[in-house]
Amino acid sequence: MLLKKLIFDNYKTYYGYQEIDLYIPKEVREEKGQNIILLGGLNGAGKTTILKAILYVLFGKRGISESEYKRLFSNVINNSFFDEGGRQCSVSLILETDSGEEWSLKVKWYFDQSKRMTHEERELDVKKKGSSLAKRARIENIEVFNKFIDRIIPYHAAPFFVFDGEEIKDIILRQNSNEMKESIQKITGMEAHKHLLIDLRSLKNSLENKLAKSVSQVKLNNIKREAEEIEGTITTLESKKIKFLADIQKYKQLISQAHEERNAKILQNSKSREVIVKNQSRVSTQLELSTKELDDFLEKNIINIILKDKVLDLKKQLKLENEINHKKLLQNASLSPYRRFIEQLLSKSITPALTDDQLEQIKKIGEEVWIKENDIKHTVPSDFQEVHDISNNDYNYLINLTSKDKSQVVNLINKIEKLQQELNKLEFDIRNAPEAVNIEEENKRIDLLVEKSGEINTKFKALNRRLNNVSEERANLLNNLSRMSSQDENLEELQRRYIQVESIIKVMEQYVSELTKMKATFIKEEFSKMLRQLFRKQDEFGKIEFDINTYTVRLYNDRMQEISIQDRSAGEMQMIASALIWALTKASDLSLPMVIDTPLGRLDSYHRNHLINHYYKELSEQVIILSTDTEITQEYITLMEKNSYKQYMLDYDENKKYTVIRDGYFNFVKG
Repeated sequence: MLLKKLIFDNYKTYYGYQEIDLYIPKEVREEKGQNIILLGGLNGAGKTTILKAILYVLFGKRGISESEYKRLFSNVINNSFFDEGGRQCSVSLILETDSGEEWSLKVKWYFDQSKRMTHEERELDVKKKGSSLAKRARIENIEVFNKFIDRIIPYHAAPFFVFDGEEIKDIILRQNSNEMKESIQKITGMEAHKHLLIDLRSLKNSLENKLAKSVSQVKLNNIKREAEEIEGTITTLESKKIKFLADIQKYKQLISQAHEERNAKILQNSKSREVIVKNQSRVSTQLELSTKELDDFLEKNIINIILKDKVLDLKKQLKLENEINHKKLLQNASLSPYRRFIEQLLSKSITPALTDDQLEQIKKIGEEVWIKENDIKHTVPSDFQEVHDISNNDYNYLINLTSKDKSQVVNLINKIEKLQQELNKLEFDIRNAPEAVNIEEENKRIDLLVEKSGEINTKFKALNRRLNNVSEERANLLNNLSRMSSQDENLEELQRRYIQVESIIKVMEQYVSELTKMKATFIKEEFSKMLRQLFRKQDEFGKIEFDINTYTVRLYNDRMQEISIQDRSAGEMQMIASALIWALTKASDLSLPMVIDTPLGRLDSYHRNHLINHYYKELSEQVIILSTDTEITQEYITLMEKNSYKQYMLDYDENKKYTVIRDGYFNFVKG
């Protein structure tokens, strides 16, 4: 990633619209080896303002207390511009990502007549590689913006690529803090692997919970097999039922035939018996028709008869719910103007801000007042609960569902009973009438057929009961099977995934352990190598090293006794901290520009030359150095002219009290 341009619009000491071109073309970096942008100026000219502005445009209030924010940004508007009537100022930072996108980030501040800041706004323009148009997004949610920025410039990397050179020693002084250790782990990429382990362990816990609720495939197969066996039993019973029905029909026909043969003999005997036989035939026909009528009626209406009361209750509830829903529609229509008004009202900025509970109370009270003032009658009871969620087709079907009374069944049963009694009486009359012919054999045959028919009917009823029980058992099994089969995964699949996740966690733990050791060893080696290049008095210490276990720098005397690093001079601590930044930068996967304020002020010419020749030239593809006049020597000018691509002078006008950014820092110094 490279910084392309920094733009001030009446920001602090920078009056008017001023911009700094920070971009270094690829061919310049690779062929000429020029990777430094130099901005020089006297103390108070605005060097630290540049560094703070870059940090704030990128990271906002992160890492800044409220008191520090007020101190740094409550008076950011340029005084001359404010006196002229200006009431807003801004800072823009344009950068190029590794993927070739151009991001333009802008922060605006607004002020009232008393020079009090009222609010600030953020904008982000993103231009895809090769595109001439940028997409703009006004930042409303700062957390979303922070995540977006962290994709290319993680906040935890800020202390290592934008810092004050004279305060760089704080990296060493704070090295035992949890924040510094966490930053080192994040910038080197080790934190990401630890988060991956956390996610894997979370997945493992999730699988453990699913395992506790999962269904064994063996159990599922047993239920399927049991259901198949019951299906076979039902098929067998259905076949027997068909056979029994055929037998029952057969015996009915035999009994009817026997009656006809016997009656034919009786008709030969006397007219009286002929009348009785005719009556018997008539009653028998009526009995058969009435029985069939009862069976047909029950087949079509038995469910409606049994569920009559339930159906009536359901219709009543559905009609009530339909009325309530209609009232809801009317109420919503009546309250629409109020809701539009209250949403517009509550979207305005209120100082002090109301809590969510207070906002909800205002909405509720306002709705009650609106209903009362507009005399809205069709309100919905607050305690009403809608039970059914059905389509219009289902609703119309249920409302129009007919219900049957059991009285018709009772009448048919009474009619059948009456005909059966009449038939029995006629049979008695026939048997007791004087006979001219012997019909004893026919009577015995009829009795035998009736007895056999009764036995078959008894067996048929027993079979029917068993068939009903087995059918109910099958329905329960199928419901159970459907419920179990609807689960996403079975026990065996979950166990397989659980074993895989456990294996991945073990491999990942080993990988993280080895990678951590490798990264720490690499940091230690790079740290030691850079120290050897930077330090002039190498023999003064017994050893300086980076501890790979604690991620801290340790200092030892010539007897290998650890000594406090805080006792070293500011220049020595700056060299040590610079070496640590070097090592962390090389161990990181990030490609970031470096912005350093006053990095050479406390150093002698030896360490200054070594920093420029061996450190800043190789530290990053873009190194922006903010320098003071106290650092300027002829040797420094020669080194910087050779290694810097651009030089700027921050020229502060004592009379007008503002800074102008000019080209040619060295020409200015020489002049």
